[in-house]
Amino acid sequence: MRAILPGMARLHSLSSDRRGNALIEFALLSPILIALLMGMLGYGQYFLTAHTLQQLANDAARAAIVGQTQAERTTLARASVAQGLTNAAVAKPGEVSSTVAEADGRVTVTLSVDTRALALLRAGLVPMPDPVIERRAVAEVADF
Repeated sequence: MRAILPGMARLHSLSSDRRGNALIEFALLSPILIALLMGMLGYGQYFLTAHTLQQLANDAARAAIVGQTQAERTTLARASVAQGLTNAAVAKPGEVSSTVAEADGRVTVTLSVDTRALALLRAGLVPMPDPVIERRAVAEVADF
């Protein structure tokens, strides 16, 4: 009976030893916390890009309505997009495709960007929305 008791005492001392608990808890929870952090950063960058693209399309549509001809409105809209992209940090001017269409007295500016080049969106730790963001703005052309 005495041979069993020293082994049990050692087992009891191991079960009551709390050193290293924080390390084990951190090792178990850190992947979840890192995934949450990457998700917040990735979606934040996605929403920033989408919002900036929408604002650029709105500005371009507003700039286009003062043109006298369709060609002038297209030039004004594209110039507005190019000028806005110089201040925007979400995409380079060559990465954003723009189309300007006019029908029924309305100018429609459509901008799209492929976000696969953005670092946080291609990390792959969390599922992300469609990588191509497309935003559109419509403005009515005033008759003079």
